Amino acid sequence: MSLLEVQFQPQAQRILRHSIASGRIPHAYIFHGPDGVGKELFALGLAEISLCAKPIDHRFTGAQLESIGADAVRTGCGRCDDCRMLAAGTHPDFHLITRQLHREHPDPEVRKRRGLEITVDVLRHFVMDRVALTPKCGRAKIFVIREAEEMTVQAQNALLKTLEEPPQNTMIILLTRSVDRLLATTQSRCQLVPFGTLPIGFVKERLRALRPDAVSKVVEWCATASDGSLGRAILLFDLELHAAFGRIHVSLDHLSDSRDEAVVKQWTEEAKALGERLRADDPEMTDAESTRRGLSEVLQLAARSYDESLRDFSGQGSDSDEAEMAAAAIDRLAEAEHQLDLNANTQLVMEVLIGELKALGERPLERAVGGGLQ
Repeated sequence: MSLLEVQFQPQAQRILRHSIASGRIPHAYIFHGPDGVGKELFALGLAEISLCAKPIDHRFTGAQLESIGADAVRTGCGRCDDCRMLAAGTHPDFHLITRQLHREHPDPEVRKRRGLEITVDVLRHFVMDRVALTPKCGRAKIFVIREAEEMTVQAQNALLKTLEEPPQNTMIILLTRSVDRLLATTQSRCQLVPFGTLPIGFVKERLRALRPDAVSKVVEWCATASDGSLGRAILLFDLELHAAFGRIHVSLDHLSDSRDEAVVKQWTEEAKALGERLRADDPEMTDAESTRRGLSEVLQLAARSYDESLRDFSGQGSDSDEAEMAAAAIDRLAEAEHQLDLNANTQLVMEVLIGELKALGERPLERAVGGGLQ
């Protein structure tokens, strides 16, 4: 969990290195960027050096410097009690705050709720009531809030004073994929640290190591479709979205010959199956939310199919009408996904979408998109 494991995030490494060198490490951070690019791993690494009895400095040159993104990185020693407890997930001064913590709240009424958001009750009990306590191991207290964009407005407002004037030796780190969903007042009290996407080659290498039995062309597709997120690549693989992509592509390739209601039914069934698999990892999801999440995945797969076609048209110098049609379809899919985010009626959204995609004209995709993965 050390900062050595966070690769290809040079800006984050430089910001932290500068803070360490100046002796002025902020008391509150917002790590923002795509999911699955190292934000939580970086937070754990920062916790490690804050809690460790004897941190170590490492210096790099050449290829290591390029992948780590800094010429020097501080880590925990890995041998002291603090490092061992943090690695085991049992350090009493490290607190990971998640939506699911409502299940451990002392109030039975809070425990009955679904953990769809991080509420003020959760923050008060697990953060505000604990920041004033003396660290059990004497060095620092670290609070990491995962999915910080899911904090309610009331929860963020309640946290403001703690962010602005935390007790000594207290650090709060907010992790978010959508910094714009955090209040301006929340952002202004924290050091913002941006995280970017990872090189596709690195994602491919790590996915192959994490899923050693995977077929090579599936690893290739998942890495390419991940848009530089290792977490996304793992999700694509585990949900078998490469196979779903093949089925969605075929349905688009034959869209002009299909009945609208048949395509709507196929995509909805794909969405429900994906939603059930997503809900297995997040039991707090409602039926409606799991279906919406599944539909979002289906729409993203359809957009990727059009996007690959658009690149082919551009590379082959094809008729601009074909490229314009593909671009228009991608825009329409993005609008449909936005409507789903606004809780529009899913059936109506899908019916209108399929009709509009068909109206854009026949879509000639002569190659087998995805290397025959369907």
